Amino acid sequence: MESNKVKVRIYGQEYTIAGERDADAIREIADHVNEKMRELSRSFSTNGQGNLAVLTAINIADEYYEAKAETERLKEANERLRRDTEHYLRMWEDAKKNFSQYKESAAKAQEEKKVSEERYKELEARCSEFENSFFDLQMENLQLKSQLEKVKKTDEF
Repeated sequence: MESNKVKVRIYGQEYTIAGERDADAIREIADHVNEKMRELSRSFSTNGQGNLAVLTAINIADEYYEAKAETERLKEANERLRRDTEHYLRMWEDAKKNFSQYKESAAKAQEEKKVSEERYKELEARCSEFENSFFDLQMENLQLKSQLEKVKKTDEF
């Protein structure tokens, strides 16, 4: 890896920093350290630059550990979301499968209904034929009774 050397100013002193990051990233880090040292020097009266540097290092380390803890929390949240997503995707696939089965059942029921309706119409037509035949037989029966009555009356005389 190539090492970049960058001159930076931190708390009034110039330093040459070498690192694998690009020059802008190194400057950004140095600016952060400089800003932290200036913040702390305004807040605390220290007995020298060494103490200020240690306080700055402790504050930056605190930021680092907070960021690390937040990263872990986000990783855990991300893992929960991944598991939840998988769960909901399975539920979605099950719902699609159930809906597909429902559609097939509904189509089958619709076809059975159509067949039943056709059978009902056939039976209704046959029933109507039987009613007509029954009516015709009743009429014929009445005519025969009437003729029988006439024959009985003529035999009586």
